Amino acid sequence: MNLLSMNRPILLAALLTFAPMARAAESNLEFDSGTQGWQTVLDGVMGGLSTGRIEAGNGGTLRFSGELSLENNGGFSQIRTAVPQGTFTDSTGILLRVKGDGRTYQCDIRSSRLRLMAGGYQLSFATKAGEWTEVEIPFSACVANSFGQRVRNAPSLDPASIESVGITLSDKKEGPFAIEVDWIRPMGKAAAASSPNSLAAVATNANLTTLLALVKASGIEFPSDTKLTIFAPTNEAFAKLPKEQVEFLTSAKGKATLQMILKHHVVGSSVGSTAVLDRRRLAALSGQSLDINPTALTIDGARLVATDVAFDGGLVHVIDEVMVPELRSIQTIVAEDARFATLRAAIDAAKLGPQLGTQNPGPWTLLAPSNDAFAAIPANDLKALLEDRPALTAVLGAHVVPTAIRREEMLSQGSARTLLGDGSVKFTLDSGTITVAGARIEVADIEAANGIIHIIDRVLPAQSDPASAAAARAMPTRARQAATIMELAIERGVPRFNAGDEASCAALYELAITSVALLGEDAVGESAKAELMAALKQGSEHDNPAERAWVYRRAMDRVLGRMGGPLSRAE
Repeated sequence: MNLLSMNRPILLAALLTFAPMARAAESNLEFDSGTQGWQTVLDGVMGGLSTGRIEAGNGGTLRFSGELSLENNGGFSQIRTAVPQGTFTDSTGILLRVKGDGRTYQCDIRSSRLRLMAGGYQLSFATKAGEWTEVEIPFSACVANSFGQRVRNAPSLDPASIESVGITLSDKKEGPFAIEVDWIRPMGKAAAASSPNSLAAVATNANLTTLLALVKASGIEFPSDTKLTIFAPTNEAFAKLPKEQVEFLTSAKGKATLQMILKHHVVGSSVGSTAVLDRRRLAALSGQSLDINPTALTIDGARLVATDVAFDGGLVHVIDEVMVPELRSIQTIVAEDARFATLRAAIDAAKLGPQLGTQNPGPWTLLAPSNDAFAAIPANDLKALLEDRPALTAVLGAHVVPTAIRREEMLSQGSARTLLGDGSVKFTLDSGTITVAGARIEVADIEAANGIIHIIDRVLPAQSDPASAAAARAMPTRARQAATIMELAIERGVPRFNAGDEASCAALYELAITSVALLGEDAVGESAKAELMAALKQGSEHDNPAERAWVYRRAMDRVLGRMGGPLSRAE
């Protein structure tokens, strides 16, 4: 089954058009590019006073609103659009996704086989106030009406003869109305059978239409250069979500969260069901792991109900629950978890919390000392550390790795450079337990929206690489620290920028500049510090992460040049 095409960069919203719609290029039934082609028809042609207007809604929808009046023998308001004949050939009906106001509307269809002065083939449908619903309009149930009266001996509606479609309100109830239309599509066995690998076949046979609608609403993009595995919740799975949660996810404010949830259902490789159940976990595009229970046949708690549905871009496995990733940032988890009470105080004292917050996507790995680990430090020493912000920043920087490393990856990787130190932490196996820089990992793989947390049993010292220190021996201590921080940030930011992850690069540069500023004026000098602070302000004014990254990068290059430090390669 063809759920999405991988032959070009994928914007899944563009993949929601069924095969029959390809023959109706001039029609506008999806509204991604606006509402052109649609017009209102009001009872004013008969002397009525009803109103109606068409607007483009958020996320590519059509909004039809107005006020129904029964004065002067009026009482209807309608929108419609012409479609090329053949648009609905061989389909068995029309499927609409609408959000109404609780009133009953009509789907109006006009056919070249029965041209009437007023009217057409009609079928009423009810709406739920404020709720998105899918409405089926079987052609066999549509009745030919003219001026509100049934047309006797009218021919049955031939899908191939349809030349326009519309929505009418004529429920004989005065007052305001509003209905929003997400899309209008052919339905039925012909649409599903257009190709054995078509999107329509998947949506019809696998009961995945809600997922597809949410993918469209999110505007999400997926990789185009690799096969994918999609764990697709059924319509019933989405129906279990609380109403207020669905409303949030489909709002403009919830778009980023919706994208995160959808990415959590996609793996960046094609993995058959047998291979899935042979693993303990899979890495989703959300950046988080999906835990697999081969005995219970579950993925992150969701049960597999159908597997190995092939499509051009990989495989679909159908599941019975929506898998929700961890949506809290590292900063929020540390702030809310009692196990990190002392660490939270240290991060707050260093004012580094926002660097691990939602605005910085990472991914980061936080090696988080437990409360007991901090308690092992003599009280006076701990108090002094918490009051020395530059020293505290250096210590905390030794606990952050600018990538996500899970426990199962540590031994194969061997070591990792930390964010602010000029050294690295080593991963070793000690009596069957994995250690990092000699600290035991007490709790591993705590997922966060922007990385991962491992709880360790001791506080790691601020790092210093002897070779780097010798190379910069003539430089004052804090100046060496400042130069090292900026050079490492550039070294690690360049590959991210070149790989297209400008936001992560900008976040890394911002953190480096902030850390250098915390070292004080004696680290880089008064004018250099002022220049770096100005760059932070200028960068924050740019919405484009690439522009932010360049503002920060140029400022660091200028400061490093005056300090005589080596510069990393340019992007």
